[in-house]
Amino acid sequence: MDNVTSPNAGIDTKLSEALKHWSDYASESPQSLQALFGSFNPLKDNVQIVQHMLQALYLGWTPASLGRMNPTALTDACRELAELQKAAQDKGTDCCQRFLNTTLSVGQQIAESVQGAASPQDFLGSYLDASLGILRQYEYNARAQATAFGQIQSAYRAWLQKTLENLYAQPMAETGATSSLPAPTSTQDKSGSA
Repeated sequence: MDNVTSPNAGIDTKLSEALKHWSDYASESPQSLQALFGSFNPLKDNVQIVQHMLQALYLGWTPASLGRMNPTALTDACRELAELQKAAQDKGTDCCQRFLNTTLSVGQQIAESVQGAASPQDFLGSYLDASLGILRQYEYNARAQATAFGQIQSAYRAWLQKTLENLYAQPMAETGATSSLPAPTSTQDKSGSA
């Protein structure tokens, strides 16, 4: 009677351990997913980009003043953007290749893990262990992809900020303009009186 009521009655040790590993993973995975999704904050990033754009507009980056732009700075910005796009594409391709490699190896990993199983429970325990290992590989790939996307996003943001600063920094120095810029009160007054 004790064997029947025991929680592990008739369960193979390997299967019991595999079930425990899955239970542990199920309890820790919500925190891992929350940390993974928390690494992306598009609203915060968009606010920073808008702030950079507004600051550039305040410095005189308008279509009317495009003639004052330094052509070298504009050419450098386009070249850097092309390099940035290439690097982003390479990172994205690498991330996709990792997922593809993991997917292609799933069948082989499961087949190797259950080979030589002595009983159905041994087979199931081996299968559960192998499938948890595969799931962890996918999770690792997702973390690597999130890191890569974060690096790409940071690089684009840095490029935008640098470009906005450089487009007018050099022409102003060449024309002898002072570093102090007029406050945008006249623009606000015009918009307020209209």
